[in-house]
Amino acid sequence: MELKTPLVLYISVAVAVAFAIAAFIYIRRSKKYDGGKKAYLPEYLKNEPVYKSRMLWYTILKYVLIGLIIVSIVLSGYLMARPYKAETKQLANYNRDIILCLDISNSVDNLNATLIDKLKDIVEELNGERFGIVIFNTSPVLMCPLTNDYQYIIRQLDALKEGLQMRLDYMNKQILPSAKYSQVEAFLENGTLVGYPDRGSSVIGEGLAGAVLDFYDIEEKPDRTRIIIFTSDNENAVIGDEIVTLPEAGDWAKERGITVFGIGTEMMEEANLKMMKNTVEKTGGSFWYGEDDEVVSDIVSNLRREMASLDDTQYEIVENELPETPFRLLLVSISLMLLCAFVLKV
Repeated sequence: MELKTPLVLYISVAVAVAFAIAAFIYIRRSKKYDGGKKAYLPEYLKNEPVYKSRMLWYTILKYVLIGLIIVSIVLSGYLMARPYKAETKQLANYNRDIILCLDISNSVDNLNATLIDKLKDIVEELNGERFGIVIFNTSPVLMCPLTNDYQYIIRQLDALKEGLQMRLDYMNKQILPSAKYSQVEAFLENGTLVGYPDRGSSVIGEGLAGAVLDFYDIEEKPDRTRIIIFTSDNENAVIGDEIVTLPEAGDWAKERGITVFGIGTEMMEEANLKMMKNTVEKTGGSFWYGEDDEVVSDIVSNLRREMASLDDTQYEIVENELPETPFRLLLVSISLMLLCAFVLKV
């Protein structure tokens, strides 16, 4: 326990000591008659038990009252000195931002649908972090800006999972076209096919770049830990030149202190796999690939461990003032003082 202004306590102790010395001198000094009416007290009355008892209690209460005054002075000074206890408090994981960046071209549907169920577990474990979702094909769309409204995030992930699963069932001829399927297809394609067919599809670099740019407060809060979970088969179907290539988007992420964790499909071509792996690893992240449910579970377990290993822990010094105990003692002391003064007067 420490004091914010210990000088006040030292002063109050000095005042208490001065009061004690003054009281002792006053009690010990000889009493001289200085006017007024004299009263004669027969000597034999001093030997009466009642008189002796009253004088004994008078003396005891007098010294108790002096002691309580001294204690009250010291306690008052102690309170004014503001006692507190300093504690180091860990700020959970409030310093972390995570964006899920999904390539929603048809060739990645199975991976995304399998992954979303596992990622929901990670979202449910969050404690103050911000989470966002970007989906892309020809163009990236910020489906969910960075937020800590986890119920909203879960609803968005559920909507994505439903849409991806329905599209998979349609592609596998397990369902027929319907109004519901048209709504789901529109939900997935709304904004993500801007520029199609003139620019083609699966513009991978621009998809990742869109997620990088959606960390909107990098300059204002440079100390935050920023993570992108990035899925793709890295199979471009671009017509013409890309505005941003995947390696360039990886450089942007690295420059901004963003760690990218990449997850690819199991049937990726070797050159595409190598490019995506190199891109995410230069940001400090890791790369995995696979679509099987058990494989994706292992990937998410590894992802959880690696995310936890990033040094985003922050601490703050919390000063908890502790006036309760000395204040209670002061109240007791003052109450006893009043009681003693009343008894002495009676």
